[in-house]
Amino acid sequence: MLSGALGLVPNIVHGFGTRENPFPEEIKPYRGSLARLRQVHGINVIEARAPGEDLSDGDAAFTRVKLLPVGVYTADCVPVLLARKDGAAVAAVHAGWRGTRARILRQVWNRISTSLQSGPEDPKNWVAAIGPAIGPCCYEVGKDLAEEFEREFSEFSRIAVPSSCILDLPAINAEELKALGFGSVDLFRACTRCAGNDFGHMFHSHRRERDGSRQWSGIVIL
Repeated sequence: MLSGALGLVPNIVHGFGTRENPFPEEIKPYRGSLARLRQVHGINVIEARAPGEDLSDGDAAFTRVKLLPVGVYTADCVPVLLARKDGAAVAAVHAGWRGTRARILRQVWNRISTSLQSGPEDPKNWVAAIGPAIGPCCYEVGKDLAEEFEREFSEFSRIAVPSSCILDLPAINAEELKALGFGSVDLFRACTRCAGNDFGHMFHSHRRERDGSRQWSGIVIL
């Protein structure tokens, strides 16, 4: 699956995996060079500098290196891909409920904006795509967690918690990117738990399968 917003960025390739193709076809030629995170549902952000690098514990990676893909694997959590409009830098983020609650995208942006150059980076020069994740149609949580999210995201609580004990993680992350000032935010509305076609379910879902299956989302500078 491809994002229209990212598709306008020159000199990059990206893709969101599906159940049929867990590793995006667009990224497969560069798979051997993938910088690999050990995702821990945290907010650690790591810069990838070498092909095939083991990035240790982290849930977001960014790079300025050509032919060095960064990616995340998900099965209900939210995958987010970012790119500078000139194709000079890219990032991949894994945002589960813990990372979302801890505002991982703010951590990502703080790290990027202070690492790419001596002065602050302008978020208007960046675009983002939020890939398939469990949607508010299927993401029921406990009352206590829902109330935590209402408090944490009080500035848009009805978006974050659209009804009792329901969270909308993709929308929360979209609002975070908008608040940061990103130039464009592409939001896929495809629920990993229930979206399907004539051949069955379209995505791996932890809540539905509970077998450890995942799909990848990745991006690379050419």
